[in-house]
Amino acid sequence: SRAVTVSKALSLLLRHAAEKEGLKIDAQGYANVADVLSWRKLKSLKVTFPEILDAVTNSDKKRFALLYAPTNPSTPTAEKEKECTESPATKDETTTAALSASTTDSTPTHYLIRATQGHSIKSVEAAHLLERLTLEEKEKLPRTVVHGTYHSAWPAIVASGGLRCMGRNQVHFATGPGVEEVLGGLGEGMEGEKGKVISGMRRDAQVLVYVDLERALKAGCPFWRSENGVILSEGMGSGDGGEEKMVPLEFVDVVVERKLGMGKIWERGQVVQQWPSEWAQGRRNPKGRGIGVRREA
Repeated sequence: SRAVTVSKALSLLLRHAAEKEGLKIDAQGYANVADVLSWRKLKSLKVTFPEILDAVTNSDKKRFALLYAPTNPSTPTAEKEKECTESPATKDETTTAALSASTTDSTPTHYLIRATQGHSIKSVEAAHLLERLTLEEKEKLPRTVVHGTYHSAWPAIVASGGLRCMGRNQVHFATGPGVEEVLGGLGEGMEGEKGKVISGMRRDAQVLVYVDLERALKAGCPFWRSENGVILSEGMGSGDGGEEKMVPLEFVDVVVERKLGMGKIWERGQVVQQWPSEWAQGRRNPKGRGIGVRREA
C-alpha cells in the first residue's frame, strides 16, 4: 500500500540515509519535516504533510516521533530537547502534542521528525535518543529481553561469540514473548505469531535469544530503551579497542528454537540439543535477504 511505501521510505531516510542524501539531522535524530518532504524519493512520490502525520500516527511499532518546534524550526531548542528526553512517557506526550498542534498549524517547517530506533547513522547519539537502563533503577528494568534471529544466523552468532550490531548502531531486543510462553506454544509452531506486532523483533524470527539483563549490566554492558519500547545495546569490546563490540554469549540465559518446535537449544553457555548442520550452510533468512541486511522493523 502507499502508506507502507511512505513508512519504509521514511525509515530508510531517518535511520540510514540522511547524511548520504544531504539531509540535516541532529544528534537527537531529528530532521525538519519540510526538508524530509523535499527528499528526492518522497518528492517523486508526491508525499504530503498529512501523509507524514499518518505515518507517525498509524505506525504499528511507533517507528517515528514528532516534535512541534515553531519558534526554531531548524533544530529543537535546548528546552524542548530536555522535555523530550526525560522519559518514554514524556516522549509519547511530545508526539501527541505535536499531532494535536497539526490540527491548527500545518506548516511543515514547524515540525521535526525522527526514527525512534534502528539507526546506522553514527552522528545520532544514544544518550540523546534513548533512556539508559541501570541497576540503580531495577524497577524500570524489563523482565524479558530477547533478540530474534534466524536458523542461518545462529551458528554464526555462536562462532563469533555474541550478538553484533550488523550495520546498525545497536543490537535490537524485544521485551517479549517470555520463555515459558514460547515453550508452552511450541506445538502451534509459528502460526500464532501471524498478525502480532512485537517492537524490537520481527514476527517471523525462528530463534529467540534471551539475555540476562542484570548480569549484563553488572558487567558494564550498556542497555537502552527507545521511546517505542525497544531495548537496545551497542555491546561491549574486549578491552583492547581493536575488536567490534558485541553482546557476549556469556550474558545469554537461554536460546529457544520455535519454528521447528525444538525448544531450548542453548542454556547458560551449554548446548542443550544440537541444531541441524544445514543451518550453518544457510545464507539467507526466510524473506530472502542476507543476514544483517536492514529491513523496516
